[in-house]
Parts: sequence; structure tokens; C-alpha cells
Amino acid sequence: MHRARGRGVRADCGAASTRNREGDRGRGSLSVIRRWALTVLALGLCFLASTAALAQSRNVEVVVEHDLYSGGGISGGLAQYLADLSAQGWNPLLTTTFTAADDPAALRTHLASRWQTSGLAGAVLIGHLPVQNVYTVAGGGISAEFHPCDLFYTDLDGSWTSSGLHGTLPDTHTDGTGDIGPDIWMGRLTTWNLTLLHPGRTEAGLLNDYFAKNHAYRTGALATPRTGLAYTDDDWMPGARPTSLALAVEDGVVNVWNDPATPGDETTAANYKWRLANESYEHVLLSCHSSATSHSMSGTVASADLEALDPQVLFYNLFACSAARYTDFGYIAGEYVFGAGAGLVAVGSAKTGSMQSHTMVDYFGPLGLGANFGEALLAWWNNGVDPGGHTDIERAWSYGLALLGDPTLVTQPYIPEPASLALLAAGAALLLRRRAWASVARHPARATVARRVS
Repeated sequence: MHRARGRGVRADCGAASTRNREGDRGRGSLSVIRRWALTVLALGLCFLASTAALAQSRNVEVVVEHDLYSGGGISGGLAQYLADLSAQGWNPLLTTTFTAADDPAALRTHLASRWQTSGLAGAVLIGHLPVQNVYTVAGGGISAEFHPCDLFYTDLDGSWTSSGLHGTLPDTHTDGTGDIGPDIWMGRLTTWNLTLLHPGRTEAGLLNDYFAKNHAYRTGALATPRTGLAYTDDDWMPGARPTSLALAVEDGVVNVWNDPATPGDETTAANYKWRLANESYEHVLLSCHSSATSHSMSGTVASADLEALDPQVLFYNLFACSAARYTDFGYIAGEYVFGAGAGLVAVGSAKTGSMQSHTMVDYFGPLGLGANFGEALLAWWNNGVDPGGHTDIERAWSYGLALLGDPTLVTQPYIPEPASLALLAAGAALLLRRRAWASVARHPARATVARRVS
């Protein structure tokens, strides 16, 4: 094992692997750095061109399920969360009229109206709220599938229609009055289907615990080492995974995978669980086979295992099919965030597919420059997924992507100090960050030096 300098990658195993069997492409660190330089340039120019729009888009729609809100069980935690958003410089807009029984199109229309009339940066959906299932065609080794799709709520000027070939569910996504890319970011706080894993705890109780954990992170009471773990199981090679992850952390990445040159099976369920129980990271990037409720790695890691492990990990990116299927009871991405340990955000897929490794630079790179998780996922959609139109492969791999947890959070170096700063101070910090992004856009070479993976 060796540790690379600076923001490097520490290898627990070697440097070669079998080829990925699910159509994902790995690339070396040099190509990642070059790709990120171009990505930073594009992002910076985009932000420079839309400075006025950013100033008007501090609105965040906070949608709380009606019965959950009216019952009063989360009133204290929700009040703290709204105050935290305001202190960060956001303008939270609270809506409490929707339930799971409502038509998803009605919620989408509500978000679109906000976006068109008063500007909307993103949305946070709290509780058991409408879910739009869509039909996505086969592509890139993935079969056609019905699945939850949050892009339905974030692409507000595209058109979602049904051909009638697959019932009444949408199966056709076109430009509509704009394009098929997302216009806002979104995160879900969904705990109603995790209570069976936690006898005696309620949906409201799990949410209150999350709000408290979220506040603790924002105020510096919850912290981890600023490191990452890239854990890549047998069917993939690390490729761009650890080098992309290194862009988002300050103190290096531990790279665990199976090296054909060394005996034994380095990536197993037992080893992964041991690491969750005994090590602490800011980010974990896990690549393995999965269902909605368990991972498979020479053994099983079930959602029911996580609470006892108490993982001290803040953020997860799950290259693990269906792990973020937030409609299933005991879904494992939700347990990472709302049920066990220090978790605050998990990004993964609600269907077969995930964030392909050659596009991860477009997600981790913005995080390393101070973007919040919602902005980073938006950048990934607009830069990593074809912005000119989605191929069948891109739809099959990407249309299930979901963000579980608070999309307004940033990584540890960018937390305002103290996190309870007044609106003006938080806005000033944001402005300085945007100016830094603009500077990188003018001098992209500086970004490759500052964020270099040696």
C-alpha cells in the first residue's frame, strides 16, 4: 500500500482489474484531470453568464406531506431545518398540501409554476409524497424497466407523455418548450418505509433525528476526516472512480479493489462492514451489485445490518443498482442517511443503473469547488449526461438517479463558520465562492494544479 501526495489515492490493492461487465468505462487519472479542466471551464462560463439568474434563484421549495405536517410530529425539527436554510442564504418556500395519493403531475405543475413565476433553485420533498413511475427503454446492457423517476420533477420545461404501449405511464421524454435536462435540483427525505428496521421509531422520529444530525453538521458538531473510500467490487476496475472522488476530498482516497496480482478476495461483505464499523470517511463511493435492500459482495450487506455498524460516513455515492429505490420498504440508501450513523446524503439509482464512472468527475469535481450536492448533481446531468439529447444508453443508466437527504449541504471545507451566520454573511460567502468558480473558469490550469491527483 502506498499513499500518493496531496489529494491523492491510497491503494489497498493493485493497479489492474477485470473489465467491467455492465458497460461502465474506466479512464486513467490523466484523462480525468483533462476532462475536469474542460468541465470546470464550462461550469465557470455558465455561472458567469447567469450571475443575475443566480441572484434571483435563492428560492427552495420545501414540500412536506400534508398529514405529516398537520400532525405536528416534526414541527420542531422542521423549524430548525428552515432556519438552517435561511442562515445558509436560501429562501425556503413551504408547501404542505400534497399527499402520496395526489397526481404526480399536480406536484410537477406546482414546481414548474414556482420556477417560472418567482424563480426556483431546487426543491426538498419531505415525507410520503407523490412518485412518478416511468418506463425507460433498454440500453447499455440494461433491460427496459418501470421505475421511479425524479427527473420528472426536475425537468420542468420538457414533455413527459405516454405512447399507450405501456399503460398510461410516461414512456416518452422530449424537449417540450425547453429541453430534456433538469432545470432545478431536488432531494428527498423519505422515512415512512424505514420504520420496520427500527422498532419503536416513527416516520416523524426518524426525520427529527435527521434534522438534528443535519444541524449538528452545519454547526461543526458532526465532522469526519476529510477522506474518501472508493470500494470497487469484482466486476469493475477502479478506473476513474478513485481519481474522481479525490476531487471532492481534501486528504486523499483509500482505494479498495481486487487486484489479480494478489491472492484472496479483498472486497467482501464482511470487509466492507468492518470498514463501516471501524473507519470514518467524509465520502464513500461503493461499486457493487445490489438490490433495493442489500448489496452483494461475496456475501450480503443488508439495510438491516447498518444500524448496528453505526457508520461514521457523511456522504455516499452508490454505484449499486436500485439501492436508492425509495419506494421500497427498507431501501438501503435511505437507511445509510436516515437510519444509521452519520449519513447525510446518498446519491444512487432507483432502478438498474447508476452514475457511470466516466461521468463521476462531473459530480465530484463541483463538490470540490464548493457546490452543494444538488448543484453537483445538476452539473453531472448537464455535463456528464449528453446535454444535447439522451441516448437509450444514457436513459437506461441515468433516469433512476435520485438524491436522498438534504441537497443544500456542502462538503466540510465549505461550511460557513459559524454555520448559523445571518443571511447577509451567508450570502457573502456564497458570492465569494461563485467568484472563485469564475476565476477557475478564466484560468482552468489553476484548477488542475490545485486539485491534482498525483
